[in-house]
Amino acid sequence: MFGTVTKYFEDKGFGFIRGENGQQYFIHWSKLNGEYVESGYLVNFDVYSTDRSDYNAMNISVIEAAERKYKNGKKNK
Repeated sequence: MFGTVTKYFEDKGFGFIRGENGQQYFIHWSKLNGEYVESGYLVNFDVYSTDRSDYNAMNISVIEAAERKYKNGKKNK
């Protein structure tokens, strides 16, 4: 499935993807497989269920990364 990262809290290790079907999916850092994500990134992912939710993302691959935001002329990380 394709979707767009709507929020990702790097310090907390989780975030959310809005899927092409309009549903929101949970991202956990352990399912990123080394990928780096930020809000606005277009991604491809697989959906899986847990006992807590049917809407979880795994095997996330970044397809297109929005330009990183700059503050005071320096790239934010």
